[in-house]
Amino acid sequence: MIIFIAMLAVMCLWGIRVRGKNGFEDYMSPQKTGSIKGIFVVIVLLSHVRQYVTLDNSAMNAPYKDFMSFLGQLMVVAFLFYSGYGVSLGLKNKDGYAKTLPTQRALKVLLHFDIAVLIFYVTGLALGKNYSIEKLLLSLIGLDGVGNSVWFIFDIIILYLLTFAVFIFAKKKMVLGTAIMTVLSFAAVLLIKEFKGTEYWWYDTIMCYPLGMWYALAKPHIDKNILPSFWKWLVSLAVTLAAFILLRNAYTVSGYNRWYFIAEALVFALLIVFVSMRISINNKVLQWFGKRVFGIYILQRIPMMILSYFGANENPVLFTAASFALTIVFAEIFERAMDKLDILLRLCRKR
Repeated sequence: MIIFIAMLAVMCLWGIRVRGKNGFEDYMSPQKTGSIKGIFVVIVLLSHVRQYVTLDNSAMNAPYKDFMSFLGQLMVVAFLFYSGYGVSLGLKNKDGYAKTLPTQRALKVLLHFDIAVLIFYVTGLALGKNYSIEKLLLSLIGLDGVGNSVWFIFDIIILYLLTFAVFIFAKKKMVLGTAIMTVLSFAAVLLIKEFKGTEYWWYDTIMCYPLGMWYALAKPHIDKNILPSFWKWLVSLAVTLAAFILLRNAYTVSGYNRWYFIAEALVFALLIVFVSMRISINNKVLQWFGKRVFGIYILQRIPMMILSYFGANENPVLFTAASFALTIVFAEIFERAMDKLDILLRLCRKR
């Protein structure tokens, strides 16, 4: 399985650029952040494979297992951070943006998610699974699953709706609104933790979303004072890396206390940002994956379900390669179909 980590490394190195002086001013552009999201959505796909195959501890598998175990929930940090960042820019720069969040963000995500859930449901029935109506209905609102991933969609919809509620009140008062959003996001962490308990993945990366909002506000000052100076950047990177190492050690020593991990996730998001200031990972392949994060994330288990049903998971390498290839095809078809659906719905609203 190490071959897939090697292939990912090659994708990251293809077209990579390093700039010591001044840094890359476009490090938070959609193209650059899209490539980074592309890296992590590939990692998510490779991580989920573990749930369908049995791997020994050979030299070809151990590095893969160690890498995935080390990252854990950190592999979704970039999605939440960049989402909060993008929403904050929209709120700051576009009049009436807050009013569009329920329809253009939350309901749009839910609609696309529900269509994916129905695809999972039909696929499951075809493979002999028997889902209750209650399970299907709960799956449609992200509280259960019919083979699909659910927690991330549930969290992001909640965050979009909270942002809408806050900024309808705060309007263009970005600092006040972001502060309130931070408090409400933390309240969401406590509430979800109360209900989900040991299912920590439901809540332990939520705070990366308001962190992204804060970064959007701080970025002009960071770009003025840190980005142009190599030494200030290096000190910032070193401090962030040291904080990450200390928090990871505290997390391990504490017996995997999730509060340490929540702090670690926040620092990891900043670590990604500081690295991207001087190292540009940007190519067409990763951008393609970055533009199709939703389709890849939400559909990847369908090929895995089908291939497992026919026993293909007995060969982990072939199973992973086939899952990867089929997910790419499914995601492309799905994303194109959803684009056409969105256009159709916009035309209907204008009439």
